[in-house]
Amino acid sequence: MRGPNDYQELRQNVDLILDKALTREAQNEVMKKVEGDPEFEKAMKTERTFREFVRKNVTRPKVTPEFIQSIKDQVRIH
Repeated sequence: MRGPNDYQELRQNVDLILDKALTREAQNEVMKKVEGDPEFEKAMKTERTFREFVRKNVTRPKVTPEFIQSIKDQVRIH
């Protein structure tokens, strides 16, 4: 049975891999370490599916250049 630290490390590694925040060597090392681990594979698949869903279904609202400028002006004042 895995402990909470193992799960936290697993989640962190899944996030790093999917965020492409690891070098190729580090990614390969992590993948070798957990290769064939059903919990890791399930976590990876779930997170990948969720991220694809978000990318396809969430759109950013459009903002006008005037709105952006007003924010910049307010930041300069404070």
